Amino acid sequence: MSFRLFIYYCAVLGGCAAFVGWVLGRIPDIGHHVTEQAVKALFLGMVVALALGLLDALWNGHAGRIGGLLQRVVVAVVVGSLGGFLGGLFGQTLFAATGLTFFYLTGWIITGALVGAAPGVFDYSHSVLLGEHSSGPRRKVLRGVLGGAVGGLLGAVLSLLLEAAGKDVLGTTEGFWMPSATGFVALGLCIGLLIGLAQVILKEAWLKVEEGFRPGRELILSKAEVTIGRGEGNDLGLYGDPGVDKSHARIVQQGDRWLLVDYSAGGATYLNGQLTLSPTRQRGFFLSPRLRVGLRGPRLRVGLISRPRGP
Repeated sequence: MSFRLFIYYCAVLGGCAAFVGWVLGRIPDIGHHVTEQAVKALFLGMVVALALGLLDALWNGHAGRIGGLLQRVVVAVVVGSLGGFLGGLFGQTLFAATGLTFFYLTGWIITGALVGAAPGVFDYSHSVLLGEHSSGPRRKVLRGVLGGAVGGLLGAVLSLLLEAAGKDVLGTTEGFWMPSATGFVALGLCIGLLIGLAQVILKEAWLKVEEGFRPGRELILSKAEVTIGRGEGNDLGLYGDPGVDKSHARIVQQGDRWLLVDYSAGGATYLNGQLTLSPTRQRGFFLSPRLRVGLRGPRLRVGLISRPRGP
């Protein structure tokens, strides 16, 4: 999907998931006010992280790798649930003790930050455990934290405005910490929207399909190695083109350098019109090169924000 669609889906799924979290949060009857509100926030963090984690996994080509998709989603749900519970517990405890709106806002900032980090935690942990280059996954997590924190703040402010409007119209509300259903939707929408915006606006490297299967698709390069081919397990799938091998090429980050590595069996991969051949079968690049996969196959463009410092 394009970056615009990714941002749109982040916002819509965030709002819808938050509503589901609001419904689930009304089911438990705990009795202890602070714990009850923390559990309600947990449900919001859990369902929003589930929706955004699934969207991120599908966008990054994991639809054909069910095991990897489930692992990513489960990790995202755990991190999002933890963020919701900690944010709710912190915010409600200190707000109840002091009456300061600052702590209400801070609680949702914590929740938004951890929900934003959730989709990238698996890739970062995986790269660290395997000793791979982890700067890309780390930056993805940091972008998510920033976007989620800002989204949590904006959503909390908007929920307060909706709370005040509800008091004016209805004369009563559900309580200050936990906003109404509309407030929850506003929180989820803002968190999802700002996470999507942060990932796209602050990206450093990306791929765009200019010609071929589903042109206009865009993919942020947030891993040390991105696979390209017509097989189901590739990060960027180029289906239906007989000139593209199942595992055709890879874009690999080595320190500050990016490499195009040709893995095709008798096929061809071009970088700025030049054929990538054996025995090395790889070429370094910088700035915004154009790739062609196969002799007359799909044409891709790699976007890089800044020129690598390496040779």
